[in-house]
Amino acid sequence: MLTDNEIRRKLVETLEKKNKNKHYRIIEELSICDGLARADVVIANGLLHGYEIKSDFDTLERLENQIKHYEKTFDKCTIVIGEKFIDVIEEKVPEYWGIIMAYMNRYGNVSIKRIRASKFNKQIEATNLLDLLWRNEIIKYLKENKIRGYSNKDKFGLKELVISNIPLNKIKEFTRETLKTRTGWRGDLP
Repeated sequence: MLTDNEIRRKLVETLEKKNKNKHYRIIEELSICDGLARADVVIANGLLHGYEIKSDFDTLERLENQIKHYEKTFDKCTIVIGEKFIDVIEEKVPEYWGIIMAYMNRYGNVSIKRIRASKFNKQIEATNLLDLLWRNEIIKYLKENKIRGYSNKDKFGLKELVISNIPLNKIKEFTRETLKTRTGWRGDLP
């Protein structure tokens, strides 16, 4: 029986090894969809990939809601499960979600095994990407794109201004790069 913390440590270690010579950032406990959900682990590298962990001590009660919010935010989505859920997880997550199982190997260490590779998510919504950004980052983006009329707008108005003037693929790129390079964020991030 593996805990969330044991699975998380192995997942983060694996992502760090896989991205060793790349420009990336791993973010844990990222609030998404204006706080309606929280992604357990996110990696921002060439895309945004959200990982939801369901340990052997968890239930799947909130999963449907979490799936809905992950799909609005991430290029790829993967669920990382303990062995407890292996027989039911494929029917619980969409076909394009990746599935990884964490288990205790014969040496007493946590191992992970990919059950199904993730595919690209086509349900991303620009407003949910922009939720990940700070107000001043959105203003900077509008200035860079020479879009006017932002000075008296709240964050909702700024998001609408971006969405009506910039294509989704550019918003994805800006959001990803901003998360990778943001400074002064949280003490746990370099």
